[in-house]
Amino acid sequence: MGYSSVSKKNLLIRGLLGLTILTIVIYSIDLNLIPAFKKIEHYYFLVIALFFPLLINPIISNYRWKIILNAQGIDERFFSLVRITFISTFVGLPLPSSTGSDAIRIFISERRNRKREGAGGAAVIIDRLIGFYILSLLGIIGSLYLISKGMSFNLFYIVLFINISILFLFWIIKSDLIFSKIIHLVSRIKKLEPLTMYVSQLNNALNVFPYKRILLYIIPLIILFQLSTMFCGFLIFKSFGIGLPFFYHLAFLPLISIISIIPLSISGFGLREGGFVYFYGLLGVDSNILFLISLLYYFILTMIPAVIGMFYYVLGNNSFKLK
Repeated sequence: MGYSSVSKKNLLIRGLLGLTILTIVIYSIDLNLIPAFKKIEHYYFLVIALFFPLLINPIISNYRWKIILNAQGIDERFFSLVRITFISTFVGLPLPSSTGSDAIRIFISERRNRKREGAGGAAVIIDRLIGFYILSLLGIIGSLYLISKGMSFNLFYIVLFINISILFLFWIIKSDLIFSKIIHLVSRIKKLEPLTMYVSQLNNALNVFPYKRILLYIIPLIILFQLSTMFCGFLIFKSFGIGLPFFYHLAFLPLISIISIIPLSISGFGLREGGFVYFYGLLGVDSNILFLISLLYYFILTMIPAVIGMFYYVLGNNSFKLK
């Protein structure tokens, strides 16, 4: 695909290592995780957590994606979308941010639907932006609960700022005036002409999307997906015998997820771990255990689906590949 040169890969790896070392130094995390592993009291909670990325989450997320695609005149089989999602998780592992797989989903979707150029990418963007907005709303609810328990208002202000920022991004996307100015500036660069044409089609697809009709169907699915992911985190904590009320996860996990989107490291690694150690550390949880929990959270929700995606990618047909 050519989306990353050797120098860019080296830069990303350095960023990953730098963030990881920074996390370890600041929070005095012991690289020897064996003592932390020994703190696992109930392994069956980890087994139960596996059902979420392998069964529950794929059903919810891909059914939601199918609804959005159908609204734009794209008819994809449900199991084809499941395959694309798993493959994108695998191929997107080396990309910056925890949502690098979205770029792969857009690429594959656009290539499979050339007659509806822009619609496939718009579907992924709409799905992601609405998802993050609802995630921030859930974070606000969780942070209000923490405030009622005597914690600082700072977390609430942070999540509220993120919520408003997502709304502002939506406004920019749907603003013809701002978009036309951006296109006018970019169009002066001849090498970017194909990209400019695609972005124009993408913008058109975003603006003609029937939001009011579709939101009623996808918002419940997005909420279910977010709660499902948080419950997976809840189970990982339970495996260590840490029985925090679910509202703590409702406050912290949305913020950690949004932080890990920042494209400073591969798959959000380092940012996510730092988030776990910092926020849950406010409750007095041991930093070494939190570091291990963050790794397990990433392994269960991302690496296991990526392994499945690897087999789909190797054994599947070319319509699901990047060639």
